[in-house]
Amino acid sequence: MATYYNISGELTRELLEVGDNVNMSSITLTNTHVKSTCTADLYVEKKLDGKYYLMKGVNLPLGATLSHDFTVDNTSGQYGLFLKLTAADVFTLTGTIDPAASTTVTGVGTAFLTEISIGDEIIVSGETRTVSSIASDTSLIVSVAFSNNSNDTSPDCDPIALVDVIIS
Repeated sequence: MATYYNISGELTRELLEVGDNVNMSSITLTNTHVKSTCTADLYVEKKLDGKYYLMKGVNLPLGATLSHDFTVDNTSGQYGLFLKLTAADVFTLTGTIDPAASTTVTGVGTAFLTEISIGDEIIVSGETRTVSSIASDTSLIVSVAFSNNSNDTSPDCDPIALVDVIIS
């Protein structure tokens, strides 16, 4: 039976806990929502012996899928499986943003639906805010209102890593 995860952020995530008593034969990672490359480390941690890397510093370009076949017999409950993600680099968004003292952000000539994911941070006029929802290519909601009301002709995005993981 396959297990599915959608993992986001720059973090280390425990996919299978020590003592889960699960056998694994393969894992598939897909970079689904980062505009560019994210980096992944996948490792097994044995209860008393430390980490064993299955892959370290692997770059996953946008849309890329990486499959790794391996066999881990965890019926003795000695192993945990961990994935560490590192987000892609900051990039400049298409169009301009003129922030208002509101959580609703309106863009002109922007492509929010294709360039930004929920959880990404946008940097407008020197202020950084986290994207809560995206309504259209020209409208999104951030977690905290911007206080600077100056037009930004080159707003930036600091994307989170968003990877689909399937373990079977």
